[in-house]
Amino acid sequence: MRLSALLSAIALITFTTLASGTAAERVTSPSVQDIQQSLRFAPGRMAHYHVPGLSLACIHNGTLQWTQAFGVARVGGEPVTPETLFQASSIGMPVTAVAVLRLVEQGKLNLDADVSQYLRSWKLPTNRFTEQKKVTLRELLSHTAGTTVHGFEDYAAGEKVPTLVQVLNGESRANSAPVTIDFVPGSQFRYAGGNYAIIQQMLTDVTSEPFPELMQELVLQPLHMVHSTFQQPIPEKLRPLVGIPYDKDGNAIPGGPHTSPMTAVAGLWTTPSDLALFALAIQDALAGKPGAIVSPSTAHEMLRPVRENYALGFVIDGNGPSRYFFHPGANLGYLSFFFAYEKGDGVVLMSNQQYSKALMLEVIHALAKQYGWTEFPTDESRFSNPWIIGLVCSCIVLATYSLFRLFRVVRHRKRSSL
Repeated sequence: MRLSALLSAIALITFTTLASGTAAERVTSPSVQDIQQSLRFAPGRMAHYHVPGLSLACIHNGTLQWTQAFGVARVGGEPVTPETLFQASSIGMPVTAVAVLRLVEQGKLNLDADVSQYLRSWKLPTNRFTEQKKVTLRELLSHTAGTTVHGFEDYAAGEKVPTLVQVLNGESRANSAPVTIDFVPGSQFRYAGGNYAIIQQMLTDVTSEPFPELMQELVLQPLHMVHSTFQQPIPEKLRPLVGIPYDKDGNAIPGGPHTSPMTAVAGLWTTPSDLALFALAIQDALAGKPGAIVSPSTAHEMLRPVRENYALGFVIDGNGPSRYFFHPGANLGYLSFFFAYEKGDGVVLMSNQQYSKALMLEVIHALAKQYGWTEFPTDESRFSNPWIIGLVCSCIVLATYSLFRLFRVVRHRKRSSL
């Protein structure tokens, strides 16, 4: 059977019942048949882009309206279902940001205080930039702190995984340079995974709880994200639900999913349905609904851009009623993307092939036509800039740092031989 035919044959779609509301409050919903028709192209495009599996969840009129899954979790194996788990990579950052803001509301953290007062197991190196201005939590959340290390490489199956402190110090086992500050905090925007690696360490130090358990307590459990975890590596009992990662040519990543000790940066395992619940929680908080995850004032502050459209964990775009928040995430063998309007609609897409952004954009365009969205992510830069640029830069920095360390060792040996 051709791959496109196979993918089409196992496409799954599930609709949920819409919440009650008056006609004036709601937008006419496309029919099941209209949506199925609009996405009929997906299996063929998946075959074209060598994408084994794709999973979607759609928010409409402030509720999770439907989920749909195409393809397979592993080639020759079981199909993708709404419960198939994918690595969400950087989408874990806004989830982490919500945990931070909950602790701010509890009075345990201050967005504008020097973060050094919260760090105990590791200390942020001081230099001429931090002497001019201390780093704040607001700056870490918005990628304006001047933190280095744009993107971290994960660790292959069987590879020794460093501790977070070893990663922050760039010590042995870590495959990245030390995390430090290289411009005056607050003076500019530059995406860096190092920001959220520091936040992860800070949260652990402040609460004395392991990061995965803390995230379960502050975000995942309250939002009923029952198919999500920050555990790394993924627990054995959840492995049967994992979508196996593949490269751009459709080959399985050797050894399967990689492991990340920087769990706030790249460690979230989840489903589109759970991420839709997360997006809905932000919408509910903005609307001031009872029992929301954070207060309306905190939610509005979270979505207020600090520099270059980056707010506290989210990227912001659109205007007026079409203003939306979004975030991409790319790990080896995985790509995820979600966006949601401040009120109403949104969509989450996850796949087990990291070069599937063109496919995802085609799906978003098809859904926009069905739902009448006028402002939405329309180009691949939403998936890759500055994230892919950051990854390239981090590779350059790591190479330079490795050469510097080698030079120091050689010079020391020459001096010792004199």
